[in-house]
Amino acid sequence: MKKIALPALALAMAPFFATPAAAWKGHVVECFDQIYVAPEYRTTKHLVKAAETKLEYRNGTAGEQIYRMHYPAVYEEKKHLVRPGHYVMRPAPCRKGS
Repeated sequence: MKKIALPALALAMAPFFATPAAAWKGHVVECFDQIYVAPEYRTTKHLVKAAETKLEYRNGTAGEQIYRMHYPAVYEEKKHLVRPGHYVMRPAPCRKGS
């Protein structure tokens, strides 16, 4: 009797252990696209060398000449991470086949 009852019980319980996705019918409510947002940086400038104007003496082919030279300031730029890159879900129209 046990040899027949155990397979019969397993056969009777099989529909209850079937995958729920096969029995469940849902419908699409809303669709989203996954969009990557680039990281945000804040930059600061630090003065390395100040601007200066000075006289320079140069020997050219036509003789010695004096030049007034202007050298612009030199800055070092440093980047500071404000917000790292991340993904956002943006509402989008639903595409067929999804």
